[in-house]
Amino acid sequence: MRHSEGRKATISTHQARPAPRGRSRVTLMQLELMQHVATMQNITAAGRELGMSGSLAARQIASLERALGVRLFQRTTRSIRLTEAGERVLDWARQTLEGFTELDDSVTTMTQAPRGVVRIAVNHYAAGSYLPLVLSEFSARYPDVKLSVVTTDELVDLVADGIDVAVHSGRIPDSSMVGVRVRDVHRVLCASPEYLERAGTPKSLDELEMHECLVHPSNEPVNWFFRHGDKTVGIPVRSRIEADSHNVLLEFARHGLGIARLGRNIVRTDLEAGRLVQILPDYACVYPSGELPSVWILYPNRRLLYRTRVLVDFLSEKLTALTEYGAPAPQERAGTRTRK
Repeated sequence: MRHSEGRKATISTHQARPAPRGRSRVTLMQLELMQHVATMQNITAAGRELGMSGSLAARQIASLERALGVRLFQRTTRSIRLTEAGERVLDWARQTLEGFTELDDSVTTMTQAPRGVVRIAVNHYAAGSYLPLVLSEFSARYPDVKLSVVTTDELVDLVADGIDVAVHSGRIPDSSMVGVRVRDVHRVLCASPEYLERAGTPKSLDELEMHECLVHPSNEPVNWFFRHGDKTVGIPVRSRIEADSHNVLLEFARHGLGIARLGRNIVRTDLEAGRLVQILPDYACVYPSGELPSVWILYPNRRLLYRTRVLVDFLSEKLTALTEYGAPAPQERAGTRTRK
């Protein structure tokens, strides 16, 4: 629930009787603002997040403190932190906001199309290729749902970061998530013709140890694993450059800085144009377990709001229909829900 959605509902600190004379009512907007201030530790930034000026945000926090009769934040010129009373009020505020959101969502499910904000985290490749078209179709079908997109190649903490849905490539180490498995990801080893002319083309996995490799810090940065038939082997790699974005690694590979291990979809046009050359194509790039990475649609292990459930179902349908370049179309495993 966000200020920009125009929530006007208010709640009294005493449900059974009117607020005492001289004490204003507490609004849902004030509770949401307090929650943002506690997270961001900055009143101006929290107000901006909710579409209000810093001065208005400060007045709303002061009004909330007057309504409750307690000081919520200890302020200095350098920091702002919750008081002991503020900690208790914040717990109540979170429960109140969650309760209102669930009530609003329940009523919406019965009477209206989905509405509200859904925060979605996606990897850089998806954000720059197939996902904009999919999300534009979703927005056209559900115009009252606002999408807030965060791009990252890391696996986010959905609950801590306030993310409702994530499109992630890789594994799911967090047991608090539920995943819809869309399809496998086939990675390839590749390098530019200039690099291979200078350093030579490896003819075996053992020769990789003699080459400069471009690695992702969260994706086996020390050893790369390969499967050939039923056998899985790990090879130590020498990292010349490390980057936390596969798009950045692609650029480094194009400029001849080393051998990269990237998704086949990412390097498709470069392979076709001859800007990159695939190396050791008989070996599948896998995890230590021998499994291929997968594309997942993730959401927290909890009851989904209506608008989030609609987006998850839409993404599952659309992304399952996509086929990876050079790989079989997904069949029985595509779209399978897995509780990790």
